Order: sequence, then C-alpha cells, then structure tokens
Amino acid sequence: MSEPKVVITACRVDTAEGVAAARIDLVEVGGGSQMRMVDGAEEETVHPRSTVFHVRLLSPDPMLPDVLREADTYDEACQLAVSYAGRLAEHAGRIAELAKDLQV
Repeated sequence: MSEPKVVITACRVDTAEGVAAARIDLVEVGGGSQMRMVDGAEEETVHPRSTVFHVRLLSPDPMLPDVLREADTYDEACQLAVSYAGRLAEHAGRIAELAKDLQV
C-alpha cells in the first residue's frame, strides 16, 4: 500500500504587512476523451491532460482589475507572487497617495 501524498492546490501570498498580494491555484487542463466519426467509423480521441498554476496578482485598488498570469511549476508561481508582493509593498505609500488624490 502506498503512502498518501499531499498536493498543494492553492495558497495566498501576503506582503510583510499582511496585505493579500496574490493567490496561486493549481488548475487541471484538458483530459478526457470523446467519440468522433471518422470515415463512417467511430474513433476515440483522448485529450492530453496537464496542470498549470494560475497566479492572480491582486489589484491594490478595487477599480483596477487583477492580473492573471500562468506558471508551469509551483516554485515559479511562488517566485512571481513573492516578487509582486515585494513591489506592492514598496509602492504602497505611492498607491495610497494616488488613491487619495483620485477621490472627488
């Protein structure tokens, strides 16, 4: 009997100040099969299956959309999210100032 395996399917990356900066989700792509008629005969087509990590870079302002990026591995997704979190924290003061200036 084989041992159970832990699979990371989602996480959140926060700035050092505790502000949510990004979400990472494991997404299954493809898979399955379908029956098609080819020259009058049924033929099964099997679609390849793969996984990808969606990295949602959370917008600092609700009026701006989030940005969705893809990464092939969990480590790549984490690097992207941590880099964004660092940049978000770095610019937090400027963002707050801009948001305040935009208020009518």
